[in-house]
Amino acid sequence: MTITGKHDVYEFLVDGQSGLIPGDVSGKAIIAGVCSKGEVGKAYRLGAKSPVRDLLGLGPLADAVEDAFAGAAAAGNQNSILIAVPVAGTEGGYIGPVTHTGHVTLTAPMPRVTGYPSANANIVVEVVTEGVPGIATVRTSTNGGKSWNATAALPLNGQLTITEAGGAGTGITFTFAQDKELPQGATWHCTVRLPIGPVLQTGPGPEVVASGTVLAGAEVHLLITRQGKCNEGQYQLSLDGGDTFGLPRTLPLEGVIKVPEAGITLALAPGVTYEVGTLYTVTLLPPVPTITTVMQALERPLERLDPEFVHVVGPTDAVDWAAFAMLAQGQLERHRPMFLTCESRLPNDGENLDAWADWLLDEKAKGAAPYVSCCPSFGEIMNRAGQRQVRNAGGLLVGKLISIPVQRHIGRVLDGPITPLTLPSGWSDALQVNLRDAGFITVQWYEGLNGAYWGDDKVMAEIISDFQFLTVLRVVFKALRLMRIQALKSMFDEAGDPLLESEAAGLHFLKENLEASLDVMVRARPRELIAGLVDIPTGQDIVNNGVDCEVTLIGIPIIKRIRLFTKYVYAGGRFDPRADVQKQV
Repeated sequence: MTITGKHDVYEFLVDGQSGLIPGDVSGKAIIAGVCSKGEVGKAYRLGAKSPVRDLLGLGPLADAVEDAFAGAAAAGNQNSILIAVPVAGTEGGYIGPVTHTGHVTLTAPMPRVTGYPSANANIVVEVVTEGVPGIATVRTSTNGGKSWNATAALPLNGQLTITEAGGAGTGITFTFAQDKELPQGATWHCTVRLPIGPVLQTGPGPEVVASGTVLAGAEVHLLITRQGKCNEGQYQLSLDGGDTFGLPRTLPLEGVIKVPEAGITLALAPGVTYEVGTLYTVTLLPPVPTITTVMQALERPLERLDPEFVHVVGPTDAVDWAAFAMLAQGQLERHRPMFLTCESRLPNDGENLDAWADWLLDEKAKGAAPYVSCCPSFGEIMNRAGQRQVRNAGGLLVGKLISIPVQRHIGRVLDGPITPLTLPSGWSDALQVNLRDAGFITVQWYEGLNGAYWGDDKVMAEIISDFQFLTVLRVVFKALRLMRIQALKSMFDEAGDPLLESEAAGLHFLKENLEASLDVMVRARPRELIAGLVDIPTGQDIVNNGVDCEVTLIGIPIIKRIRLFTKYVYAGGRFDPRADVQKQV
């Protein structure tokens, strides 16, 4: 530096030499989903003590955020922070997959089911007279076969519109191939559900009608605890399937029981006596996002914020996973490497776990999704009010990820079980292993331990990929971020003479900075890398091609299987290993 002018003492601050390495975003997460409050696409920065319900209201996002904070607290993180992004949602409800019964049906063609559900129905279609469409006759039921509509000819075009006994439409159409013969006795089943399911009654008395706009999923139980008419009898209400009930209340005079926690009302019959002990049950399906609304909601937050990962609340499938993979790839190209975690749907009404797992495996077989993890694990999760509601465990997964260092496995047994989660009846090792091997994040038991633990931290990448596990992705992405910031210090710097090592000061500076960034992870406690090796090959055409830096990250192995080989010998016998030691002494 050349100085001219007055002779004096001049002060200069030499910056960037302290060893400070910026660029770490580990533990920072965006969680996106549907809720009843909040501005769509706005980022809400929340801490463990934030008034989540006041800001987000009801719905899957609020539930998942509270689960994440509970999961973080269980992992020892008492100061967790999340960014919640509301997403526009649509009403829940679904048309379940078509199943068949009986050996005759196995040889029959499977129909295609289309439409939009307008009624709760357990549809059954049975062939009465065999033949192709136009000749075959069929009968239909919308209540699982308890009663049947009149037998009629299957239309020539193979399209069978399903109606209820009174003639009301269900919105569902079965379409059979026009050139395929249908054998007599072939039977197909399909479950259709609205956001507010059918009200099931156990015990005598008049019916109850549920209506409204569902804001949050729940299994509502209305139990009559004292016989009487409106303003006489009493009831108790449960939102978690009968695990916990509220205080006894009098049946309202106006005959309407409000359930603001879920957004619905239960209408009673005026002037009619309700019998003590009668139980009314209705299942509410939470509102769901679409891939379009999720992408739109995340656009603005991802422009402004730089998270380690994004979690999407709500059911997803192969189409969604592919879109998430493209989003992650786009962020990587913007020098903001991140991964996404998401959730699968729960089993449909009447669908067993094996059929649900088959659906998941079929979706996964449609293609790989690098940088995306899907959690299908679900069960009863206890909320802050002590209620245990069935939902996906994705929120608990988020809490775990934001609370552990990048190299740590989510399933480390030393960290303890997933305390707020109770797995569903029928969840088995065989089910867990099949889903795990297919690339899903699952939950498992260990014989001799209490509680459930996370299984392998799988990513839905190809089986030949090096990045099949979250621990690998998290370590590599952190290293990439740290190295990029350090490498930027050498942009437009003089490389020096690459043929003379002592004269290549610029390349040495670049190499030392890259090594310094990796040294941060090597020296971390607990250690995040075993070592990081940086090599800048000689003989490069720097002027025309720039500089290639070859970096090898040596990661920390994870113990995933332990074999105990145990043998038994008698003391003092020839096979006692201590005898040889004593002879040598």
